[in-house]
Amino acid sequence: QPLPGCQTVFCGNLAFDLDEETLRSALKDCGSIREVRMGRDRETGDFKGFAHVHFESADGPQRAVGLSGTLVMGRPMWVDYAKEFSLEGGGGARGGRGG
Repeated sequence: QPLPGCQTVFCGNLAFDLDEETLRSALKDCGSIREVRMGRDRETGDFKGFAHVHFESADGPQRAVGLSGTLVMGRPMWVDYAKEFSLEGGGGARGGRGG
């Protein structure tokens, strides 16, 4: 189940040579995409086979989750609602350093 107002999905099991344009194309019928964040290795920059896709509306994720299992570049893409994902980054609901 999505969190209320969820506009982001997690896409996994993606081909390591997949690019953002190919992922956007696979999800094009789900709605307007605001941002795609490709999971990359911090040291090498290599794509790690997953991405977060943020849609303009909550309808996009609902449609995208329905595509889970669809073959993209020969691999069945996993799609699920993202949990506590923020475009601004950071640590979700908790913040600050305490004191």
